[in-house]
Amino acid sequence: MEVKYDVPKYIASVRMSSKKRILVEGRDDKAHIKNLLDVTIGKNRIKIDTAESIKGDCGVTAKNNRAKIEKIHASCKSSNEHSNLYFLCDREFQEFDVRDQVIDLMKEHKTEGNLSWTLGHSLENYFIESELISDAYRYLTNSEYKGDATKKFKYLLPSALKVISVISLAAKDIGKCSYPLGVIGWEDFNINSGTLEFNIDSWKENETHQILVNFKAAYRKYQPIVEASDEVIYARICRGHTAMQLLQRVFALCLFIAGYQQDERLAKKSASDFSKLKESAISTALCEAWLKTIEGGSDNYPVNLVSSVA
Repeated sequence: MEVKYDVPKYIASVRMSSKKRILVEGRDDKAHIKNLLDVTIGKNRIKIDTAESIKGDCGVTAKNNRAKIEKIHASCKSSNEHSNLYFLCDREFQEFDVRDQVIDLMKEHKTEGNLSWTLGHSLENYFIESELISDAYRYLTNSEYKGDATKKFKYLLPSALKVISVISLAAKDIGKCSYPLGVIGWEDFNINSGTLEFNIDSWKENETHQILVNFKAAYRKYQPIVEASDEVIYARICRGHTAMQLLQRVFALCLFIAGYQQDERLAKKSASDFSKLKESAISTALCEAWLKTIEGGSDNYPVNLVSSVA
């Protein structure tokens, strides 16, 4: 993405404009929020900017979009300027107390002045609803097994989110948040007594490279902690992009399970084809399903941000 401003120049450009703006982290966030505003407040002239297109001015902001937003917000707040500028940050792992169990310290949407945080780890976490995901997935596959697969997926979703929460925390612990996405495929999950399982002991048991060893140790560390936590936590603490891709692979497994007894080759092809869909296609379908629920009256979105700018 073209970088137009550094942090000071961006603040100066906002000062010179009377237009309402929302500053979000990245391109996907910009698209989702633009679509959200269209269905919640209708026709509007609100400009949406991305921190991704702003050059950082220090070691921290150079590599972190959220840090840019927080720095710009702090500057605007201290000078009591720019009431026309609003912000949305990913919560990430903030305000989760992770000890013997995970406790969510942020029960409702949090806002500080014009800065709002997502309720879950990131904007994509708003997509994590059973009917919403199932509706989107059905549009993305023409498999003859998708009816049975959808039923299985809905039943498995709570246990799947539990597993993905452990994976997210383990990956954070070793400083490799995207690591699981490159190494965990749909074939690595299994279903036991109606529950999704990820057997960390048998998974890649013959490999011994250090990242894998560290990840497995971290997974074992967080597994009992997540097990002891309230189910509501799972959809909030799992990393958004990790959840989007791993839930896609869980549904691929459901397609295989739904059809393998009839035609194993076809069932495997259905699973493989679905698991290979680009994340952008999955995200687009999920966003559309999300918007439909909001048009139907759901308040599963950053309500504080929308009510502020409206």
